[in-house]
Amino acid sequence: MNILRKYADDGFLKISWYNEKTDLLGPFFRFVLWVQGCERKCPSCIAENMQDPAGGKSVKISELAEITASGTETEGITVSGGEPFYQADRICELIELIHKKRPDFGVIIYTGYSYSELESSDEEAVKKLLGMTDILIDGAYVEALDDNKGLRGSSNQNVFFLTDRYDACRDMYLNPQGRRNSIAVSDTGLQMTGVPSESTKELLRRL
Repeated sequence: MNILRKYADDGFLKISWYNEKTDLLGPFFRFVLWVQGCERKCPSCIAENMQDPAGGKSVKISELAEITASGTETEGITVSGGEPFYQADRICELIELIHKKRPDFGVIIYTGYSYSELESSDEEAVKKLLGMTDILIDGAYVEALDDNKGLRGSSNQNVFFLTDRYDACRDMYLNPQGRRNSIAVSDTGLQMTGVPSESTKELLRRL
């Protein structure tokens, strides 16, 4: 199974947008990055605008790493999308550059692939990114299994603690409560941070 895609030139990453500081997608304050491009097209996907790889924008990885590492109040990065593992090689490069300035920066990744699919990949960049990840939330979004709880989109998705970095934070994932999210207006439209609750999804539908 070929996972990697080349959505951007060497040294660049195809992204949708980012939020420099939020506590809505993981423990502590985090830098959150949404990459561009996903071929799954899950029904009722809340990130439909991030599916087309021709959308979004290409950013220089070194510049994005500088922005990410400069956030003195952030504890780590959460990567979502889109499908992060399509650009695993570029995200590895990004994390390596961040770690040069912030060696103890945590990494959380959302993926539509299952953990077993990623583990069985023979693509070096996929294995490398898995090895850099502290928490992996896996699986495609299934609307019928959306229980409006926690930091994953539907109950079929699993949370894997790949290191012990966030052991003290297991409860927020394994005993999920109601969802928190925020919506901001930018020059490109509405930007939502967090896993959307039913009320947020209804608001977005109306807007």
